[in-house]
Amino acid sequence: MFFIESFLEDFFKTISLYFYLLFLFYTMKSLIKILFLISFIFPYCVTFNLDLNNLNDIPDGSWAVRANGNWNNWGTGITLNDNNNDGVYSGTSCSFDNGDYEYIFVITGEFDNWSGWGLTGNPPLGSSCDFKWWDSWANYGFNINNSDYETDVYPWGCCNQTECVDSNWDGCVGAGIRTQDSYLYGRFETRMKSADGDGLVSSFFTYNTDFNNGLGNLNWNEIDIEMTGNMDQSVQFTTHHPGDPNSWSITEIVNVDFNPHEEFHDYAFEWTPSYIKWFIDNVEVYQQVSPSVNDLNISQKIMMNLWAANAPSWVGDWDYQDVPKFSYYDYVKYYSYTPGQGEYGTSNNFSFEWMDDFNDYNSNIWNNEVGDQLGHCGFAQSNINYYHGHLIMVLRDNEDQIACNQINGDINNSGFLNVTDIVLLIDVILNESFGELDICSKIASDYSFNGQINITDIIGLINYILD
Repeated sequence: MFFIESFLEDFFKTISLYFYLLFLFYTMKSLIKILFLISFIFPYCVTFNLDLNNLNDIPDGSWAVRANGNWNNWGTGITLNDNNNDGVYSGTSCSFDNGDYEYIFVITGEFDNWSGWGLTGNPPLGSSCDFKWWDSWANYGFNINNSDYETDVYPWGCCNQTECVDSNWDGCVGAGIRTQDSYLYGRFETRMKSADGDGLVSSFFTYNTDFNNGLGNLNWNEIDIEMTGNMDQSVQFTTHHPGDPNSWSITEIVNVDFNPHEEFHDYAFEWTPSYIKWFIDNVEVYQQVSPSVNDLNISQKIMMNLWAANAPSWVGDWDYQDVPKFSYYDYVKYYSYTPGQGEYGTSNNFSFEWMDDFNDYNSNIWNNEVGDQLGHCGFAQSNINYYHGHLIMVLRDNEDQIACNQINGDINNSGFLNVTDIVLLIDVILNESFGELDICSKIASDYSFNGQINITDIIGLINYILD
């Protein structure tokens, strides 16, 4: 009897253990399926990083740092923590699918009754870390494309530490100009000299400015000639193409046997449905052909600008104290694309339409850029000036307000020319004091466009007065 009872007890224990293990097996199997399903729906992790060492006004009481974004319609964000006590806050969330995401940093706490939006840290509008720089919202952002993502370590309200070094810095303004009209295909020419210095970009390009139809990157068309101030013997040619979710580009850096920041040269590109060719001094140096250029089929404005880029790997680290800077344009020409009927360019497929020699501002052709942020700086209309038959672009500190009178040689900005201007020019040469002149006096008196005053400038002024 005892044997039977012992056997039954062991039997039921075994059966119970069997069903328990069976239950665990199917429970784990279901859990694995659920986790797999979750990982399939939200497969990717994003780590956010914020450096608060440049934030001086820390709130009183308890508070938290979060990244608020469009992944949950800008609800309660992802909490960031300073785990190493170094002022850098980080946080990770594994709930992201493929696509574009925008966000900003916030500090919320007792000071704002934990509203979730007490202090907000946005990137500078239109800067390199403003994800959709063409719209009116200043948001950081990223794209998930089948992999996890970690953001850069952004200082509070900045793209990098360069912008946050000196809290007394009042910012900078560059210069930009664009045509009133847009052009589909043609030959585009200029003669120019670019600005030197790390971080600077001088340009001549075409660009589709119509981003207001909701297409965003699907509408991007751009053809560039650019000189970066950190490269003394090269010119860069780029096309920007539409894409979903991201646009794409092709870039070629062409070495040259001159310094584009020290000499004027002729630059041009021909844009047709089947090719784009770039020229320096009327010699073809680079081309792109179909099918690469097939999606560059939207009318574009002719544009030039001088700006300080927030892209050290491309243009070097910009020194915000290295101002003012100047770029110079002698003329711009436009030829329409008229295959088989033209008189200029490749196979005589282009017909001359207009030329601006920049003796003065032509409002029938141009609009000056105002306000919009690009890189470190915005744009100011006062930074476009016309002296000695050239358009001169200025990049300057915000506090150096200028209002030039466009009178050639007027070194003392008196509004007229006389022997006093000649005497002052001689005095500047003898005392080597060109650097002490204000911006308008510099560009008014520098006939040779070389950033200094010499006998050539005196001769130029005398000839101008005599004429």
